[in-house]
Amino acid sequence: TTLTTFTACSNQNNSKIENTDYKKMYEDVLKDQAPIIKDITFKTMDGKPIKKNANWYMLDKQVKITITLEGNCQYVDLFVTPAGTETSKMQKLIEEVDTNKNVAEYIWNVPDDTLGHFNIIAYNKNVGRKSDFYNVSSRKTLNNSQ
Repeated sequence: TTLTTFTACSNQNNSKIENTDYKKMYEDVLKDQAPIIKDITFKTMDGKPIKKNANWYMLDKQVKITITLEGNCQYVDLFVTPAGTETSKMQKLIEEVDTNKNVAEYIWNVPDDTLGHFNIIAYNKNVGRKSDFYNVSSRKTLNNSQ
């Protein structure tokens, strides 16, 4: 004769799981993450967007750079790296720009010999996110090469 016994168990912590606010947990995690770079635009000083021409942004002597971010961000570093091979060590910091309501704006006095790759790093405390590269050239460099 075999005797089989079944017992039922219940998890007393089910109510804890059901009451967990996952949205709030996600928002708390995002507070410590690097900001998301939503958009980087180059504009003329009168506010007209500069469009890519054959994958390059042709920049006037002065341009307004607007960076739109999502998440916590205190400041953004702007860089330019000369075009060419093995030039990463020649990268130069243009400026460190504070953000205001997830937007950073900067007026860049573009050097006449600019021909390279623009990028940024957006920071939340000590955690940063790097943007893609944007090919940039001063109009003077472009005119001298023709």
